[in-house]
Amino acid sequence: MSFNVSRFMYYPFMKTNLKELKFPMSIKDKFKQSYDNLPYDSYINNKTRQRRYGNYRLINLDNKKFNIYHTGNNSFKQNVSDFRGVERVFDLIEDPYNPFIYNFLTMAAQLTNINHPVQELLIDIHQVRQIVYPGINSHNSAEGIHQDGVNYIISACVLNRFNVSGGYSSVYDNDKKHIYSSLLQEDELIFQDDTMLYHYVTPITYLGRDSLDPIGYRDLIGCDITIIN
Repeated sequence: MSFNVSRFMYYPFMKTNLKELKFPMSIKDKFKQSYDNLPYDSYINNKTRQRRYGNYRLINLDNKKFNIYHTGNNSFKQNVSDFRGVERVFDLIEDPYNPFIYNFLTMAAQLTNINHPVQELLIDIHQVRQIVYPGINSHNSAEGIHQDGVNYIISACVLNRFNVSGGYSSVYDNDKKHIYSSLLQEDELIFQDDTMLYHYVTPITYLGRDSLDPIGYRDLIGCDITIIN
């Protein structure tokens, strides 16, 4: 599968969306159903986040096609100095070679390769549902303005927003000076160089304006990309 990827322009980041990237949208809706079966993140005490995780090795074949191997590793540790540097163990993504996951990994690899030619990558996939309740918000950047300790990231690709407000994604330069913000809507994402830029997302809060449902949620998928060679 060849995606409509491009090089960075003025700063080493880009906001785009799945349709612009020519992602096969027909496979998205079935994958979205799997968010209803996510376990609660055991590292969050107030049940405002659910998560599954996958770790993959990708070998570059011809810049558009990558061999993709699910490692089966369920432990995740970031190369950072805050609490995220402690090893955490997550439930694995139920279907590691789901067509959506496979294409999302290929897309991430092509985005990386066009900006930084590579032969081999490790990619950590995070499938996350943030959940809010009346008076209880959900924070996906409790560590503040940060980097993830890898080469590139898709900080979030949003697949659902229901009954929530907030969740502004921001990008900062290497001096933590703000350069960009966006409220990502469904199918939108930000891809950026994690060695040169920082990022942050504001909490989401319960909206409760258009629905009597006692919860709201924001479904996203993101990835941490490490270049092996």
